[in-house]
Amino acid sequence: MKKFLSGLFVTGFVLVMSVALSAGTLESQGKAWLDAQKEPAAVNVNGTWDSEFGVLYLGQAEGSRDVAGNGGGYELKGVVSGKQLYLLFFTGHGTVDYCAVMTSGNDNSLTGKYHNRVTRLRFGSGLCQEKGRSINLRKK
Repeated sequence: MKKFLSGLFVTGFVLVMSVALSAGTLESQGKAWLDAQKEPAAVNVNGTWDSEFGVLYLGQAEGSRDVAGNGGGYELKGVVSGKQLYLLFFTGHGTVDYCAVMTSGNDNSLTGKYHNRVTRLRFGSGLCQEKGRSINLRKK
């Protein structure tokens, strides 16, 4: 019985660790997701924005596609491709919590959807789940 419980414990530990290591990280899956967006930037999203997450601060250097920022308790990293902003929300641990895709409007707004990452409890492929919720950013 003792050998059975030890074996069960080791198997459970290996399973938990393999699932934890497959969580979407900023440096692996997050970087690949952002790098897949290839169009030149057609908009600049630099500034302060109101959103469902609270106030977001986005920085985009003139002529650059890269976006970095923070807000709502998250660090933000993204890229502008055409008129769309692809944005990752992550914590200091480097694990992506949300992926967002928003399109620039003519009225200083960004609208789109954000998606939870594929988690340990929701197996799947890719970085984020298909089902998303609306997100609207309005420039301050």
